[in-house]
Amino acid sequence: MNRTNPFDEIEQFFGRGPFGGDRAWGRDLRTTDIDVAEYDDEFVVMADLPGYDREDIDVRAAKDRLTITAERDTEHEDADQRYLRRERRHESITRSVDLPGAIVDDDASATYHHGVLTVTLPKAADETDDGHRIDIA
Repeated sequence: MNRTNPFDEIEQFFGRGPFGGDRAWGRDLRTTDIDVAEYDDEFVVMADLPGYDREDIDVRAAKDRLTITAERDTEHEDADQRYLRRERRHESITRSVDLPGAIVDDDASATYHHGVLTVTLPKAADETDDGHRIDIA
């Protein structure tokens, strides 16, 4: 018996639609690609966020979950004084990752270089309930 995914037709519709799956009903539906690696004493999460400034990115960790949020406003103008075309857009990305174990929130760190955010999360011996905001270096 061959079972099909009931959402295949919907995904195909958005992939073949006039917006190419990136926009629907005037709203951006963007996400970011991530890699999650597990080492002996830490988890490392890398996220592609090209075009964002460090100040536009918010990284938060709590227990065994990492949430990355990035927002920016972009404006593009063509022509000189008389606007023949002017485009403004607000872009927002949020991505949450469930990690396979608890982390030490206070010892987490993040760096952002050339559009790639790298978050290092030390593993915890036991779980804690407090969340912690991670500053980006």
